[in-house]
Amino acid sequence: MNLKSLAQHLGISASTVSRVMAGRGDEFRIAKETQKHILDEAAAMGVRPDELARSLRLQSTRTLGLVIPDISNPFFAALARAVERRARALGYTVLLADSQESDEVEAECIRTLMDRRIDGLILAPVGGDSAHLQPLIASKLPLTQVDRVFTALKTAAVVADNFTGAREAVKRLVKLGHKRIACLQGREDSSVIVERVRGYRAGLSEAGLRFEGKFLVGGEHSQAIAREHTLRLLEMKPRPTAVLALSNQLALGALEAVRERGLIIPEDLSLIAFDEQPWATLLSPPLTTLAQPVEDMGTVSVDRLCELIKRGGKPSRKALTTLPVRLIERASIGTKKKD
Repeated sequence: MNLKSLAQHLGISASTVSRVMAGRGDEFRIAKETQKHILDEAAAMGVRPDELARSLRLQSTRTLGLVIPDISNPFFAALARAVERRARALGYTVLLADSQESDEVEAECIRTLMDRRIDGLILAPVGGDSAHLQPLIASKLPLTQVDRVFTALKTAAVVADNFTGAREAVKRLVKLGHKRIACLQGREDSSVIVERVRGYRAGLSEAGLRFEGKFLVGGEHSQAIAREHTLRLLEMKPRPTAVLALSNQLALGALEAVRERGLIIPEDLSLIAFDEQPWATLLSPPLTTLAQPVEDMGTVSVDRLCELIKRGGKPSRKALTTLPVRLIERASIGTKKKD
């Protein structure tokens, strides 16, 4: 069936059907209900617009790019799913790229996506230096940062309240009687880790506890490295009685180390981890987590990007959106035993 036949079937003028199928319904002030009716009937009858022709006419591909640091990380997989779901609801297709925690790979991913003429980009950047992103900024492509952020770039950004989440976790551990609280961190130049470590230190300070550098360990987003550093923590005398792991992958490394040493959670070590995951409740004991609003982060980042696209890439004055983190207490933390 062609457009003319579809128009006859619908009892609507061929010009109206053509404009809607070309994505120009709003431009010609065609009612939303009429547009939806035409598109629904077209889909049901197997009539598809010529996407290439439409993109050339509108200077738009209805495609968004998404670059994340590690697709194997459950947090970023969930974020990608949320982004794709929201983008699809708004009529966009998402092209996904994995930067593999490398700024060189990230720059390559961005170049590739820009060559595909994406309408805008959602980026969870890696590293502590944004120099490799300057060509992207110079291009004026609409950009929203998510989770990790380079504030100096002055783009739209969507983040979780990492500082408050870490601070509240420490306060809860202190309330349970813990004073030797270690922190297992990821990549130190990541904005997320910087904020979480800042919150960890603030929690200690507010409780009147001295920050001890030996209890701040790690440096990579790696389960294996987290295991090694946790083993070192467990060899200290006196050792920490609680650990705040700044990601789910780091928590898994900590759990490995605890098991290797034949220790028991929370009797020998209390554990809190950032990121809520379905498997958290399946562990024995279930893991206490700091749940980031990953679904909202994905949804809001798409909304902010689409707003930018409509404004021609100019960020609003309130470019940063901060979403709350929620402490979900389970049996992996407990009252500190007497020394």
